[in-house]
Amino acid sequence: MKNDSRTAPRYERIEAALLDAIADGRLAEGTVLNEGPVANVFKTSRTPVRKALAELNAKGALARFDGRGFIVAGQNNGAMQHVRRLKLSAEMLGAASEAEYETPRASAAIIAEDFEREIVNAMPFGLYRINEMAAAEHYQVSRTIIRELLQRLQDRGLVRKDRRSHWVVGPLTARDVAHYFSIRQKLEPLALRESAPEMALDDICEMVTRTREALESGDDVMGERVDALERDIHWRLLRQTSNQHLLRMIEQSQIALVVNKVFSSSIGARPFRQPLEEHAIILEFVIRGSHDAAANALEEHLRLSADRTGKRLMALSVFPTPDFHGYLKPESRFTD
Repeated sequence: MKNDSRTAPRYERIEAALLDAIADGRLAEGTVLNEGPVANVFKTSRTPVRKALAELNAKGALARFDGRGFIVAGQNNGAMQHVRRLKLSAEMLGAASEAEYETPRASAAIIAEDFEREIVNAMPFGLYRINEMAAAEHYQVSRTIIRELLQRLQDRGLVRKDRRSHWVVGPLTARDVAHYFSIRQKLEPLALRESAPEMALDDICEMVTRTREALESGDDVMGERVDALERDIHWRLLRQTSNQHLLRMIEQSQIALVVNKVFSSSIGARPFRQPLEEHAIILEFVIRGSHDAAANALEEHLRLSADRTGKRLMALSVFPTPDFHGYLKPESRFTD
């Protein structure tokens, strides 16, 4: 295929392959092209194919055919007199080695991670509508994949559908943060009382060691290390409870943690010394087997965290709104 570039958007590579095939005569005048068969040859979704065909139509290489597809244009519109319905092949379309058009499996996780990060980052900055088609085009995947990702995020309480059945995210308000922490103050200590006695001593000791090392490193604790330490207290310490419904409710109520992540990315750091000292107290009680005292310490930690998170959310209100991907649009633009 000519003018090939693995870094170009997928629709551009498909467009170039089809244009080469037309120029070389492999796609003769009058050949009918529909999205489905072309997508099957290129082993891709219809979204990039639709855009590639539209681009070729705009350039005059293809013409609209009976409202259901496109036809390879000829001189003086002669294509309409020579309609060819051919079984398309990879060789015919210049896609002989089109493994490159498939989304690598590893990239699926990258797409999901980037999509979730963008959704989460938007939450404190207002109400945004999520455009499925625009997201599919941005990541060069099918709308089905985007819809599946949105449904997963919906299960976790990160997105929802409005009264018009549009996907939306945010806003995460100070009241929301207070309510989520109020739930967490009741549920997490309950889970800790059930979970901690079932945990292996080695696992608890590992948490204690990570916490002590972080305290000794002073103010150098940030980023993924902070997330891991938070997960020790607010997930690993709780997950041995047999009540899976309780764990699901806890996970959904931890949405407010996104404020801390966004705050950290906005200012480039995240003060963590005080929370870490509170973690150490909780773990000290756990390793002694004083599970009620540990649960009470966790409840107090969450009370203090609620206050800290509320202040961070207030601070974010004076930050400029970040530039989000094009599939996120402020909902105010869609009001009637």
